[in-house]
Amino acid sequence: MSNDIYQHNADSFFKQYESVTSEQVHAFWLPELDKRAIGTALDVGAGSGRDAKFLAAKGWRVIAVEPANSLRELAIKSEHLSEIYKSQTYLPIDWIADTLPNLSLIKVLNLRYDLILLSAVLMHLNQHEQQQALNNLSYLLNIGGILVMTLRVGEFSDGRIAYPIDVEKLIAHAEMQHLKLLTKSQLVTDQLGRSNVTWQTIVLTKE
Repeated sequence: MSNDIYQHNADSFFKQYESVTSEQVHAFWLPELDKRAIGTALDVGAGSGRDAKFLAAKGWRVIAVEPANSLRELAIKSEHLSEIYKSQTYLPIDWIADTLPNLSLIKVLNLRYDLILLSAVLMHLNQHEQQQALNNLSYLLNIGGILVMTLRVGEFSDGRIAYPIDVEKLIAHAEMQHLKLLTKSQLVTDQLGRSNVTWQTIVLTKE
């Protein structure tokens, strides 16, 4: 997956991601989060750090993966300027430059996660890479943990490639990796008002 467009347009993407809140974007699955004890979270493709900051503010230990250097640097700066960062109880986010589908550097940490979040990421991978990613994410997820994926449906108009995601095949492959479907949303409209983009959320748990 090429990160050049995110690298060269980091300011624009940062502003776009920060223009909506985590509560807005993730309203469908946040009730599932509220049922669970605070633990360790992995935010893959963390972008502006919006969701990583949201989780860290709730007390989660967060490891955030963002391969685009310029975007990651803006996210770190934003975190350091946030009010919650100054709290004595706040655990700073651990930022790592790594990429799907392998997440090789994340694996080296030898950690397991209670929550893994992929928000608007999977469409950057072709079908074979999507399956590879699921294999590795299952390996990294604790038993009883949840894997949350928000899936973008719709083409890009800025040169980025969006690969199709066959949700039923994705769920079937997930089951082979001991990932059971907890809940799945209907297609919903885009928070940024783009008429050609819809979203679906899938929540899986590891058995």
